[in-house]
Amino acid sequence: MTLDSWLHFGHVLSAIVWVGGGLMLSIVGLRVRASGDPNAIRQFAGTLSYAGIRVLLPAVVGTLGFGVWLVLENAAWHFSQLRVLLALGLFAVAFLIGAVYLSRIGTRLQRLAVSDEPTAANDGSLLDRWLVG
Repeated sequence: MTLDSWLHFGHVLSAIVWVGGGLMLSIVGLRVRASGDPNAIRQFAGTLSYAGIRVLLPAVVGTLGFGVWLVLENAAWHFSQLRVLLALGLFAVAFLIGAVYLSRIGTRLQRLAVSDEPTAANDGSLLDRWLVG
């Protein structure tokens, strides 16, 4: 296999992990929210921060890194092409939603998960906001 094939494989694999991981966390979050159990919401908040750092963040970095490297390595692709510009623009939007909106709500969920205060209503509303994002 050529370097181009490996870069393409890494880019697609990272994107699959990123999108699939986010989708799976959303499905689990919907199930947890439907249960209404404050302990389940707190456990999900811990899982969310754990998976975010160890799975989603490397997948985001891998998607961007392999994609940029692929454009630099392959003479047929250029940063001025519409599909590359669209991909970078969509990546920027998704990254900003994740970094600005979802990470802040995830951090607040994590703080509530480790606190001893009975804040079940807060947990549920924060989970609802995370699911909307």
